[in-house]
Amino acid sequence: MNGRCLCGSVRYRFEGAPKVAVNCHCSQCRRHSGASFLTYVAVAREAFCLEAGELVAYRSSETAVRSHCATCGSPLTFVFTSDPETVWVTAGTLDEPDACPPTENWFTQDRLAWTSLDPNLTCWSAAPPED
Repeated sequence: MNGRCLCGSVRYRFEGAPKVAVNCHCSQCRRHSGASFLTYVAVAREAFCLEAGELVAYRSSETAVRSHCATCGSPLTFVFTSDPETVWVTAGTLDEPDACPPTENWFTQDRLAWTSLDPNLTCWSAAPPED
């Protein structure tokens, strides 16, 4: 799978199937994206590769680091401090986002009242328990 930021300065790819794809409704993801929720695709760090440009990191909390393109500001990745071996890629930056549909909704307790939830997706009021 390939992806890029809005301006094309940052390009990335990952090999293999994603671990999971989720819609996150937490307030930080909403503020980071400017949207009512943000969809992420989780991939193994070893499968993720930057092909062009550089990610600019921002520690948004004690538990997470987000990255974006320095030129256009597109949000691109998220990494939990507790799981540095997984890179969460913003699904909207994928060249073929339909290939990675979400299967879960996270932080539904924080969702905006006017945002509908797909009844076919598993819903978690916060983050699911770690395996």
